[in-house]
Amino acid sequence: MKGVWAIVKSIFSFIQGLGTTALGLLVIFMLFGLYAASNRETRPSVPNGAVLVLWPNGAIVEQVEYPDPLEAVFSDFNSTPPQTSIHDILRAMERAKNDDRIKALAILTDSISGAAQSHLHTIADGIRKFKESGKKVYAVSTSYSQSTYLIAAQADKVFMNPGGGVLLTGFGYYPTYFKSMLDKIEANVNVFRVGTYKAAVEPFIRDDMSPAAKEANMAFLGTLWEQYETSVTSARNLENGALTAALARVPDDLRAAEGDFAKLALNTGLVDELAPRMAWRQELMDEYGSTPDGQSFNQIHFETYLAATDRPVRSGNEIAVITAQGEIVMGDGPITVTAAETVVGYIRDARNNPNTAAIVLRVDSPGGSAFASELIRQELVAAQAQGLKVIASFGPVAASGGYWISATADEIWAAPSTITGSIGIFGIVPTFEKTLDKIGIHADGVGTSPLAGAFNPARPLDDATKDIIQQSIEYGYREFINLVAEGRNMSAEDVDKIAQGRVWVGSTAHELGLVDNLGEFDDAVQAAARAAGVDSYQLVFYRDHPDQFEQMVADLLNSTIGINTNDMFTGQMSPVLKTALELKEEAELFLNFNDPMGKYAVCFVCKVR
Repeated sequence: MKGVWAIVKSIFSFIQGLGTTALGLLVIFMLFGLYAASNRETRPSVPNGAVLVLWPNGAIVEQVEYPDPLEAVFSDFNSTPPQTSIHDILRAMERAKNDDRIKALAILTDSISGAAQSHLHTIADGIRKFKESGKKVYAVSTSYSQSTYLIAAQADKVFMNPGGGVLLTGFGYYPTYFKSMLDKIEANVNVFRVGTYKAAVEPFIRDDMSPAAKEANMAFLGTLWEQYETSVTSARNLENGALTAALARVPDDLRAAEGDFAKLALNTGLVDELAPRMAWRQELMDEYGSTPDGQSFNQIHFETYLAATDRPVRSGNEIAVITAQGEIVMGDGPITVTAAETVVGYIRDARNNPNTAAIVLRVDSPGGSAFASELIRQELVAAQAQGLKVIASFGPVAASGGYWISATADEIWAAPSTITGSIGIFGIVPTFEKTLDKIGIHADGVGTSPLAGAFNPARPLDDATKDIIQQSIEYGYREFINLVAEGRNMSAEDVDKIAQGRVWVGSTAHELGLVDNLGEFDDAVQAAARAAGVDSYQLVFYRDHPDQFEQMVADLLNSTIGINTNDMFTGQMSPVLKTALELKEEAELFLNFNDPMGKYAVCFVCKVR
């Protein structure tokens, strides 16, 4: 209460400083009036004959994290990386293909900083559907990474800057191993796991990848590469296996191109024309007209197009979309993690909403806390007990805990390139008694039972404690197996054969029975509507919302100092920064380990870019 009174006193002091209370209130009302006027809805218009510009910025994700509104105003202090919603990209293309005002699609991938394989394939499929309308698609970026080229390859014409290149390397997974370092500091990392292929703990107990992990990883990476290559060669009318063959002869082909990567891409049929920006821009101007200032081609950005075409859907039936994105952790948290209490709250709100017809659980998570995973699954079971159908829709990753929360859904849908499975569980308890001994620090004392102080990191784990933990891990694995068996109508023995912590891609998981259907998010939504027996419905995404007061202040400052955050452009990250952010993600993953029982169902190999 003291803090509240301090704020109240500050407000009254401010009003008194203005001269009179009446004048102060007048100023406040004027500020609110300015805010209301500046935020009066003004729907943008769609120019006739325009080219829809698909220019994603930042990482492509399921749900965009709301940045701090004040950080957005003072951009120099903005620590939130840009993001683009995969659903916004798909909605724009789906609407535009039947919109007579839109004549073509131009794709710029230079600002994409990260995207999972499943998202890339989904966008590629959206582009192919757009082309079915007979409208042209152009890729007009300066250069292409392996990820962004999958999208660009779907275009009717691929432009690239003469100074650019197309960098294809295939897929690989090379984790960092710490055993020798841990040995040098004499740290004891006590590992408890179940599953032949549960390789998440290997960096702590080995200096290299085990043969079993190599076998499993090569299998799913090979399938992902086949899917990638098929998509590209089909779009570019290349022979089957052309990319794999080209990768084997890069040195010779590059020598023939005189060391010019752009010429190499042209010679191998990956791009159609090497052209600077003004050249392809002029070609589009000649074909589709110019902007009013005559500086560029007739166009509309896909986010502006969405704002111009959004219409409220009026229907009493709602399909609730609950997104599980990021590591699964205990407690509350933002959209970047699957925080159990937050997600459980969304599910409870949805099942208690009389308009909810069904629930779609959208999963993009490598797992995390086993306990948190079970809390989320239990709430979904409660919704099913009320008669609501729960349909799981797997995005890029739905592995370990991400599969756990979905195991007993009424249906599971996955994309062919989804990374899933990893049905296993492990525990890690490090102790540092030898490390501390080196610097003269020791732990000693008394306890009322043999277990007192058993988990003190300054003391070694005794055999009884190790036995207790291993039994708990084995019980967790049996629980996981039984949940999958129940949900997928399989025997526990059959599940165990394809579990063991092994990772599968969606197409293989479908063959094994871990997934009911192959399809994208829209397919899962339609399945939810069918299961609920409704023809008309609206999608409702349950998620957090920005602070309204902070947003009002930020909007006022925007209008005052003339900054339009929507026009800010963030280019591609440098390789060093990208690597640093990946290391930061790995560190944050371990810092998020907060399972009260110390049991984790998580897949470290599941992030393939």
